[in-house]
Amino acid sequence: MLVWELIAKDAEEGSRVLVEDYGARLYATAFRLCLDAHAAEDLVQRTLVRVIERVGSYKGDSAFFTWMCAIMVNYRRMDVRRKAANSLVFDEERLDVPDEKPDPGETLSRQDEAAALRRAVLRLPEDLRLVVVMHYFNGFSVPEMAKTIQSPEGTVYYRLHEARLRIRNYLSKVFEAPGIKSSEGARQ
Repeated sequence: MLVWELIAKDAEEGSRVLVEDYGARLYATAFRLCLDAHAAEDLVQRTLVRVIERVGSYKGDSAFFTWMCAIMVNYRRMDVRRKAANSLVFDEERLDVPDEKPDPGETLSRQDEAAALRRAVLRLPEDLRLVVVMHYFNGFSVPEMAKTIQSPEGTVYYRLHEARLRIRNYLSKVFEAPGIKSSEGARQ
């Protein structure tokens, strides 16, 4: 039996299965959007409650996870609007590009490259980070993202393009420090 059918039949058992099957994936997505564990937990909790309340409105014209993400994205948008004109407050110390240039003899390990990429994604504005998280971390197609965030596909393509440019620009600053050679994959 599908999870939404189980929720409609037996809310308690369906809720347990919903959390078991989708909880971790929803949390990972929420954390990438919120950048804060407590906010992500709250966002997932509100999303799951809403999913359970509204499961009867799920029509099956998209993947169930896509439908749940649409609910989560709407909650996130409301949260961001409440905070301050669609902008996030970042922990500046954690996100700034270091002023100091690394020692020329040092090289970046894969871990350092991954950390730089995460910092680049965290620096993106909310609307760009949202499409990056959905596409690259959750495997959403452009049509799925357009439907989820209620934007035209062209807008989604533009945001992905703009996000990649900004990430590339940030990474070029990090990797082109004197004495550091970037991998070919990091430059593409």
